[in-house]
Amino acid sequence: MERSAIIFFAVATVLKNISRLFFPKLIFMSFKQILSIPGVFPVLFTLFMASFGFGVILPILPFYALSLGAQPFELGMLTATFAFMGLIFSPLFGKLSDRIGRKKVLMIGALGFVTAYLVFAFTSSLEMAFAARAIEGIFAAGIFPACISLLSDLTSREQRGKAMGFVGMSFSLGFIVGPAFGGVVSAISIKDVFFLSALLAFINFISIYLQIKEPKKAEESSDFVRKEIGILERISSPMLFVFLSTFMITFMIGGLDATLAIYTGDKLGFSSPQIGIVFTYIGILIMLMQGFAGNLINRFGELRMIQIGLLLSGIGFSLLVFTHDWPSLMLALGVFVAGNASVFPSVSSTLTKSVSGKRGAILGLDASFRSLGQLIGPLLGGFLYGINHDYAFMGLALVTFAYFLFFSFFARKRIAKMILGTA
Repeated sequence: MERSAIIFFAVATVLKNISRLFFPKLIFMSFKQILSIPGVFPVLFTLFMASFGFGVILPILPFYALSLGAQPFELGMLTATFAFMGLIFSPLFGKLSDRIGRKKVLMIGALGFVTAYLVFAFTSSLEMAFAARAIEGIFAAGIFPACISLLSDLTSREQRGKAMGFVGMSFSLGFIVGPAFGGVVSAISIKDVFFLSALLAFINFISIYLQIKEPKKAEESSDFVRKEIGILERISSPMLFVFLSTFMITFMIGGLDATLAIYTGDKLGFSSPQIGIVFTYIGILIMLMQGFAGNLINRFGELRMIQIGLLLSGIGFSLLVFTHDWPSLMLALGVFVAGNASVFPSVSSTLTKSVSGKRGAILGLDASFRSLGQLIGPLLGGFLYGINHDYAFMGLALVTFAYFLFFSFFARKRIAKMILGTA
């Protein structure tokens, strides 16, 4: 445990110093300006708590589920349940927010997280664990679109780009703090993790109730669901390749989330606190990559960065098969995260360049492919892990390399032509 702590703080110190190179003071000044807008902080805190809720359980879910009799494939199903609920309930919450308002949807979502944590705390069977994960996924489905819509209405057109940038930062911070919190507190008691998380979710509910006022809804945010219907008829096949790239992003990270904890526990003998350190390390790397991904995209272009990212992700998965200690694990994860974090902003930028109108509908379909990846990745990873521990990352690497070849020799040229056609 002492060795793990030393490694963690050494890595954190190095990353902190590196981050100063990529996050100039202007970013923090912009952050202060955005936070001064009434209602923005509680919205960002809600996004942070949604990401925190997803991350806090990652270090303890494998051990918790296995203690309830779960098999590796069932562990993958448990991870995928979160995404499956999001795939089903996101459109429903979108319609509900149009009827009752975004603030009420956020309040419902926060109370839903409280309920999920309490169910987890008193779980005594695998069925209850699935129910808790489903509850968490259902109410998370309503939080993200409501928060994005609120931020759009709370900020001016000039402020909106920076505000959306802080959406990613809030998610990254939640993914950093969540696993660290879960890993540390689980060393005392797993139930305490869920009780304290429930308390934080309830504080979030109070914050939403007291600090957010429902703004007048802008037309561009109110017609999102209406535009989405029938948009598939206008999507050309090159756009489908962009959506497949989105699918691959979450497929890869979903497969990693479902298998990494149990893999390091079985192969390296890691406990929940050590696995919490691992996921915190991943979150820090993701946040750092966001600091300079834009410059890399401007220099090399979106499509080249997608290629590079896919290749690095496949290499990262392959290296995980050969991990045997902390340094080899950190190296493999560093390569994987550098790849995955390169693909994500590149695909988002490609999407905005590929359409000249009705972006809300296109981004809504993109979210559906994202949820589908989060669903299939954990299922495949869990299934392969149940056959052989190394097969999980070998299989995920093969799928990633296969899509890399497909994108490089087939999809890239067609996407490039589509972008030129809309320029």
